[in-house]
Amino acid sequence: MNPIRMKKLESEIIRLISTAILEGKVKDPRVFLPSFHRIEISEDLKYAKVYFTALCNNNERKKLTQGLVSCAGFLSSLVGKNLHLHTNPKFSFVWDNNYIKSLEVNRLIDESAPKTLFEELHPSENEEDEDTEEETEDENVNESEDDSKTNSDSKTT
Repeated sequence: MNPIRMKKLESEIIRLISTAILEGKVKDPRVFLPSFHRIEISEDLKYAKVYFTALCNNNERKKLTQGLVSCAGFLSSLVGKNLHLHTNPKFSFVWDNNYIKSLEVNRLIDESAPKTLFEELHPSENEEDEDTEEETEDENVNESEDDSKTNSDSKTT
């Protein structure tokens, strides 16, 4: 199949699956807002491997995967009806560890990014903001101490 047509088909399948879950067409309570990242479709369109993630722990991840596997037939028929495909792809759902690793790599790159020219020319602005916050906290502590002294003096007289 033409690679351009394959990419369009992949994006349309992901859109249809996501829309079906968001609109509540999938009734399984274990399926709670997964995020689909990519899909690999076989050349004959019989099989499709869908990669997903979600904000959840390991137990919830297992339940989510089981829920997606149980509704795979429904999603396959939905995709076949909407896209008028000759054969409906059989879906298999896979947790996308590569996506999570890529997020971690991006975070590390952002942390190690070099300073911009503005930050190099004006390094004192960030330090001044921190210093003024510390000074105001110190002044608030001193004022509260002074208030407590005057209150104790007025009680003794």
